[in-house]
Amino acid sequence: MIVCSCRVLTDEDFASTLASEDPGCPRSAADAYRCLGCGPECGRCLITVRQILADARAAARCHDCAEADCALHKIAVEVANSDVPYLDAAE
Repeated sequence: MIVCSCRVLTDEDFASTLASEDPGCPRSAADAYRCLGCGPECGRCLITVRQILADARAAARCHDCAEADCALHKIAVEVANSDVPYLDAAE
């Protein structure tokens, strides 16, 4: 699904940026954009991009999120507690 309509980037584009990620080194949405050779334009997609990256990392189990200082765990908690809903392609 297209996540960033300004740059026409899909969820698969963002998830693919994790392929070269070293374990223990979480990547931000801004880093994912840089890896794709651009930057966010309007920024409406950033929460969704963060969620996609967190989901992809969790699926790959590249971290042990039971650790209190795990940055991925902190991001996942921040997204889960956010008042902004996870955006769907239909919205």
